[in-house]
Amino acid sequence: MAQSRRLQKVLFLGLCLLVVVGVIAQLFFTSKVKDFLEKQTPKDITLNYRNLGTNVFLGSISLEDLKLSSEGFELESKGIKISGLHFIPLLKNGDIVISEVSLEKPFIALEEKKNSSSEGSNNQSLKRIFFEKCHIENGQLQILSQGNGSGGLRIENIDLLLREVTYNEQTRAHVIPFSLKDYSLSTKKGYYDLSALEYIKWEDLHIDTSIGHINKLAIQSKYTKEELSKKLTVEHDHYDIVFDSIGFAEPDFGLDSQSPKLHFSKMHIEGPDIGVYRDKLLPDDTTHKKLYNQTLRDLDFDLKIDSIAVFNGKVSYQERVAADVKPERLIFTEVHSQILNTHSRGSGLVEVAIDAKLMGDGPLTLNWSFDPMKPNNEFMVKGSLAQFDSSKINPFLRTNMKAEVIGSIHQMYFTFSGHEFGSKGDMKMKYDDFEFLVLKNNRLGVNKLLTAVVGIFTNDGNQTEEDGFRYGSYEVERDREKSFFNLLWLNVKEGLIKTVSGNGKKE
Repeated sequence: MAQSRRLQKVLFLGLCLLVVVGVIAQLFFTSKVKDFLEKQTPKDITLNYRNLGTNVFLGSISLEDLKLSSEGFELESKGIKISGLHFIPLLKNGDIVISEVSLEKPFIALEEKKNSSSEGSNNQSLKRIFFEKCHIENGQLQILSQGNGSGGLRIENIDLLLREVTYNEQTRAHVIPFSLKDYSLSTKKGYYDLSALEYIKWEDLHIDTSIGHINKLAIQSKYTKEELSKKLTVEHDHYDIVFDSIGFAEPDFGLDSQSPKLHFSKMHIEGPDIGVYRDKLLPDDTTHKKLYNQTLRDLDFDLKIDSIAVFNGKVSYQERVAADVKPERLIFTEVHSQILNTHSRGSGLVEVAIDAKLMGDGPLTLNWSFDPMKPNNEFMVKGSLAQFDSSKINPFLRTNMKAEVIGSIHQMYFTFSGHEFGSKGDMKMKYDDFEFLVLKNNRLGVNKLLTAVVGIFTNDGNQTEEDGFRYGSYEVERDREKSFFNLLWLNVKEGLIKTVSGNGKKE
């Protein structure tokens, strides 16, 4: 009995000792955390919080109603919790190893700074920082631009999960100065200033290491067409572009690389509705317009998308050419497209295949290929149009060219190749009862004299080769102050003129 009492006494004293040691360790840990937050916080950072909670046994630290700010940065959070602080790596090597960091309802505000640099810290000896899990719940992010009208960003309802996050000497050289195993990001509404004139917004977004999607993505002008024209000194398109959804697979943002990178294996674009308006009464923008070869080649990051599929699209274009004339639209509907091997640093041809209906009527195809690495910006285009009632395009021709056409195009094929300075090609057409009408200046009637003169040089479709087609060959000089699509239009227009007004024979 005496031995049993001694054992109970020893156990009781041991338990008391553990409690005392635990209390002392807890008080010491809490004191050290408070001391660190009060004395080790850099002078240019202001830190406030309501309650501090710690648990030395679980290695946890929590702060309620956190407010942290420095020049150009502000963070407010309902709560931040650090769980599973590993003491041995900290005491042995100074490494910070944490099981989980979580922020509840954080609001993060950043002021965008130009010419920021981290030089001067490259030679510092860094310790390793490792989080098994980092979680942001229901956050908000706001980045303020520097007053030039671009760069502003707002994102709502951010849920972000990062796993196995590592920061050390090696990762510091990466574009994003840490590595991670995987991630998952979901947001609701977002807004970003693309420029002083355009913005981009979306309804919701999700990205993880395998897939991603963006719903109701819009790229739009900040002003109405009339307001934009008053602000411009040279031509600039007014945009109204909406995508129902954009999906992508295997996103790679180059988190482990030392240069910017954006790779997708697949991209799926559903229901794009693209509206473009240009006020031609404004002075021309005389800057050099890059062809798409050079546009891709000049990107300052590594872009690679193996395949892009576009479904159920619509494209419309308007030009204001007279102050008192309402511009009509050139419309392409039921647009479906596949784009292969888009790249800025890779090899091989970018191949574009498009199927659509012109003015909701004639089936139109366009196949276009080019190599971004070719310094002379070579390209090849093939296209066709079938069973098109040409009167469908008259509203656009009437307002833009003071003209109308009569007749049907049964089949039209064109092929042209070009480069930075020009192009040449061939066209063949099978059509009948074709007539070109020149309108009066007020567009209210036909200029019979000019129409008659044009009719002398225009074949109505009767004089053809044995296969029923008329042929035309042409060359076009590129205006380098205008876009690729202007060159595409010049080729089609010149091909039409040569085909209907030439001898129609195959060369």
